[in-house]
Amino acid sequence: MNVPIRLELPTEFEVGTVNAWLFREPEPILVDCGVPGAASWQALTAALAAHNLTAADLQRVVVTHPHVDHFGLAHCLTEAGPAQVWIADLGADWLLYPQKKWQERIDYYRDVFLPQVGLPPEMQTLVLGFFQHMQATSVPVAAERLTTFRVGDELPLGGLAWQVLHMPGHASEMTCFYQPETRQFFSADMLLPRTPTPVVERPSDGKTRTPSLPIYMESLARVEALEIDEVYPGHGRAFSQHRELIRRQRQRIHQRQEEAYQLVAQGHHHLMEIVNRMYANRPLEARFAGMWMLLGYLDLLQAEGRLDYTLKDGLLYYFVVGG
Repeated sequence: MNVPIRLELPTEFEVGTVNAWLFREPEPILVDCGVPGAASWQALTAALAAHNLTAADLQRVVVTHPHVDHFGLAHCLTEAGPAQVWIADLGADWLLYPQKKWQERIDYYRDVFLPQVGLPPEMQTLVLGFFQHMQATSVPVAAERLTTFRVGDELPLGGLAWQVLHMPGHASEMTCFYQPETRQFFSADMLLPRTPTPVVERPSDGKTRTPSLPIYMESLARVEALEIDEVYPGHGRAFSQHRELIRRQRQRIHQRQEEAYQLVAQGHHHLMEIVNRMYANRPLEARFAGMWMLLGYLDLLQAEGRLDYTLKDGLLYYFVVGG
């Protein structure tokens, strides 16, 4: 069985390193390729050299989802050699038009999302500054170097046919790859040793946010039903026993969901109030990802009919249904 090789690449993010998975045969292929920047590029080229390869030897770079730590070096790899970048049509615009996509997200966060959640001004500046930095440093992949595939297609990786599965939740464009005969699974950031954060994305209408965590829970159930022996995640080492991991993560989500409910029932109605209590042990600048996660818990409670929300003085205001 042609098993992919884990190449561990640095990032500046709290999640730590990110994985690029290498198939050497029958042609050199990478699944995901790390953040942009010199440190990541040096780590990738050194890892390839350890397997007697260079960036010019790569024939394809397959991107699981359009988050910068998974496609950031795609342009560099097309400059270094013949590699064609493959991504699902769902996420192709992020590689073709990254400045436009980042601007759409910046506009939504600045004008709609951040004011509604009540993020303190200094945190708003940090978040928007990060987005603007990503926009300024993103380099598009040339259209002629990009190949798109669709959900339901089969991708040739390592001499085997892998099914393309759509698994939204962490990212709406998330694709995972499943090989049923060998029971291998590229989970990307859909299934990780630590529960992934449901990222808040710009909605299609620019206003109405799509609840991510309920969608993620549906994807989790679909993965749970698959027969899998080995999981290749976007972060961390490969692992097995995916159903046990899913059981633990589902239990943790329900526990934190209940904690969020109790805080609302006790009179904490605004999002940042709840964030500052649930994540009191974390520094202020690190609570933004916690806010994404908390929104997911509140979305689950709303889907169950236990909580609802309204806008009060321009801020999201949560309340117990029937309370």
